[in-house]
Amino acid sequence: MLTVRELTKRYGATTAVDALTFDVRPGRVTGFLGPNGAGKSTTMRVLLGLDRPTSGAALVNGRRYADIAEPAREVGALLDAAAVHPGRSAHAHLLALARGSGIPRGRAAEVLDTVGLAGAAGRRVGGFSLGMRQRLGIAAALLGDPGILVFDEPINGLDLDGVLWVRGLVRTLADEGRTVLVSSHLMSEMQLVADRLVVVGGGRLIAEAAMPDLIAAWSRTHVAVRTPDPGRLAAHLRERSGPGGRVTVDQSADGGLAVYGLAPEDVGDAAHAAGVRVHALYREEASLEQAYLELTEADVQYTAGGGAAAVLAAADAPTTEQEESR
Repeated sequence: MLTVRELTKRYGATTAVDALTFDVRPGRVTGFLGPNGAGKSTTMRVLLGLDRPTSGAALVNGRRYADIAEPAREVGALLDAAAVHPGRSAHAHLLALARGSGIPRGRAAEVLDTVGLAGAAGRRVGGFSLGMRQRLGIAAALLGDPGILVFDEPINGLDLDGVLWVRGLVRTLADEGRTVLVSSHLMSEMQLVADRLVVVGGGRLIAEAAMPDLIAAWSRTHVAVRTPDPGRLAAHLRERSGPGGRVTVDQSADGGLAVYGLAPEDVGDAAHAAGVRVHALYREEASLEQAYLELTEADVQYTAGGGAAAVLAAADAPTTEQEESR
């Protein structure tokens, strides 16, 4: 497993990581999330022995990376897909890594086949697309068949087929009992593959929890309703909702209600009892994206006009055509 304890890393007057503590355990995919400048890359660099901590510890299976006799067999990583000599072929690059790590030569061909680059093994990396470089970086991470994998933006530059492949690969690695840490800014992908999340901001830990628990705690699932008589239905719902529920009317969408604290069945029954026609009724599930924006809003360094939360709310508001189709 990976263990981070009170990790602090300073660069001059800048504190990139500030007393950070979390664990990454085997048999699950742990998503590592945070805004730009949150300290994610620095933390991974310290874990992999590329930077020294100012204080605290970042350990691989209980040891510093520098103290591991055969690190490639314990932990594999993709941090920068561009960190490859452009004049080498894909096979030559992996062969050099294998020789330096005491890994059999045949393993280079095996991992090239695993990542779909067998047909490009003899091509120079300088002619590779970004997606091909990503695949080569993943091949290098898998070279020593390690029990721990660390991936930083693994689907960057991949087409849809590549994204689906990485998604399946990450889940397979975790299902095999390996420890998998994935850093990404794509919340939709994280919601599909991660079991647990570590969220950081400003170098500090913001949240560490199972995916469903974090979403439930930091976003609100509700029932969306469209009716020609929203006022009447809202009044009736308030009477039935009880102390834990409340109803709000979305003023930006004609006839739209957002119902909190009630199930869709309860809302439908209330509408029937009130004699109110309903044109649309569905559960609006909370998303990791919504929860993430709530969690990290105070830690975003660069904010465009309106703010991310406002932009997301506007983008998520269904149009009349979308509501009718539902």
